[in-house]
Amino acid sequence: MTQKEFKRHIEKTLSELKLYAELHSGRELPDDFEFEWNSDDKHSAVGINDVIDLISEKVYLSENKIYPCVDLIVEKVTENNRILIRGRIAGYEPRKFGIGWSNRPGPFIYGIENKLINKKVKHTSKEFKDMLFEKGLLHYKAK
Repeated sequence: MTQKEFKRHIEKTLSELKLYAELHSGRELPDDFEFEWNSDDKHSAVGINDVIDLISEKVYLSENKIYPCVDLIVEKVTENNRILIRGRIAGYEPRKFGIGWSNRPGPFIYGIENKLINKKVKHTSKEFKDMLFEKGLLHYKAK
């Protein structure tokens, strides 16, 4: 996968992550993003293009060396009305782009801070999990 293709994948991922957070929070979220790595590396980015570049810079090393497991957690909506995402790269060796731990193409695993989850949204129900699965946001069909 080329870096340009990977950046398009990140853009799609951010759109899906926003939808994932909206479904859990029960509300519409802003279309703008901020991003920070969850590490000693305090680099951050504001705006979709800079967020895409920062994620790509750390996760994509070459066409056949991409970190295979990266958590993307929606932390909050900032005072500047942006979705703040925190990222963490797991300690696995980079490899060719493929199906990741989420059972979706690519390395990204979606998450949301508990404080953003609307208690009225029955996010643990089979129906909710089935809906996430149908939208490609969850890797397994609920039992």
